[in-house]
Amino acid sequence: MALLVMQVAVSGELVEIFEMQVDDVDGHRMLAAANEDERVIHPSGHALEDGEVWIDLIDGDGETLFDQVACFHRADASDALQIHFGMNVDVVRDCLSKSNIASLHARHRLAAQAYFRKVDRLVDCSLVGSRQSNRRRVGDASVMDLVIELRRRLDGVAAAQQLKDATKSYVGAVQSL
Repeated sequence: MALLVMQVAVSGELVEIFEMQVDDVDGHRMLAAANEDERVIHPSGHALEDGEVWIDLIDGDGETLFDQVACFHRADASDALQIHFGMNVDVVRDCLSKSNIASLHARHRLAAQAYFRKVDRLVDCSLVGSRQSNRRRVGDASVMDLVIELRRRLDGVAAAQQLKDATKSYVGAVQSL
């Protein structure tokens, strides 16, 4: 089974609003149909705009299939989710409501900040550190920034295990939302 994951762009981040299990073949079919829609935004080199809805297909191994991404402007998203993904109108309305998105974004930021605080502890960033470590502390650094920092500060094997533990903690925090 695969997962179709719907996310909304908020302040330059994608916040998950809904996911549903689908058969791999059905998921590919749905995304292919969505990508044929004249309202789809082709994400190649596209900067995130608040309110856009992105739909990803994640295969059974947990890998995102980047060639199968659909993106719609907020104004077109409700209709597209109903037509191409068979979502109920009330579910779509609830998922795309501004209050729901604001609540999920706040939870997402809290989980990200908790994750980055844990990573800071792992790499021993002090409270009076550099501007770059302060960015990580508030959750603005990318995952790749953290991987590079972990590799720089820790030995290879230790870094890999600690990164795995920190990632597991982050996933747990996000899933508990």
